[in-house]
Amino acid sequence: MLTDSNVPEDDHAEWDVGTAYTTGDNCIVIGTTHKIYEALVDVTGGDSPEVDVLNTVPKWLEISATNRWKAFDTIVGSQTSQATSITFEITPGVIVDSFAFLNMDCVSIQVVSTDPVDGEVYNETIDMLSTVITGGSGIYDWYTYFFSSYFKKVDAVRFDLPPFLDTVLSITITYPGGTVLCGGIIMGVQSYLGATQYSPTIGIHDYSVKQTDDYGTVTIVERAYSKKMTAEVLIESSSISDVQSILASYRSTLLVWVGAENMPALIVYGFYKDFSILISYPTFAIMSLEIEGLT
Repeated sequence: MLTDSNVPEDDHAEWDVGTAYTTGDNCIVIGTTHKIYEALVDVTGGDSPEVDVLNTVPKWLEISATNRWKAFDTIVGSQTSQATSITFEITPGVIVDSFAFLNMDCVSIQVVSTDPVDGEVYNETIDMLSTVITGGSGIYDWYTYFFSSYFKKVDAVRFDLPPFLDTVLSITITYPGGTVLCGGIIMGVQSYLGATQYSPTIGIHDYSVKQTDDYGTVTIVERAYSKKMTAEVLIESSSISDVQSILASYRSTLLVWVGAENMPALIVYGFYKDFSILISYPTFAIMSLEIEGLT
């Protein structure tokens, strides 16, 4: 699906069966896995790294996706990075009508969809700094406007992509004077479950380690975190069986869950831990939904 990018795939030299590797050497495999591997022992010949890691006593350790492909692995915390701008060209080959950008550090994201027959059918630029101007980020007077630290949106979703079959999507992510970071690009077909009710609960799971020794000295090792969300969803009575079937079919599938499109805190990439539907009224029901995000 990824047909072009301005991010080079040159993290390390590509694995070669005729090259002798010493313990600790790195290589990449481009043709199939697009991943980085590290030699656990001295290696000469043998299976390619992506095959070897499946052996009982592997000689290679899988480290991560290559820089270009970190935006498309299932780890939101691993980010494709490049100075100033990142471009991707994606040919889905299937119908998609929605997309999400996760764990971003950038100023803007432009998505252009081009159909071979109808030409350009979509052109949207997402301003990742817009919430700073509209408030809610600690800016309440002229002093804080000019001198306070500002925050950029880290997640963004859109549900208005025209569902053409053979489109090519051109993505341009920019950060003039900075380094663009892209944690995840997810595309698919949206499914509406119901209306998120007020008072959802959001938070994170922090996997950092905090240890206190016998003298009271605290040592903190910062590690990844994952988002979590609990919400009540208003669903129509006629949709109860459909909603239950949809959730049952995606019980072990990673999805982008969107509580509110204009509130990045309610965008979580992960799976649902639990749901329950309370049928209290003739025309609608209340579903409690608990979402667990990925690191």
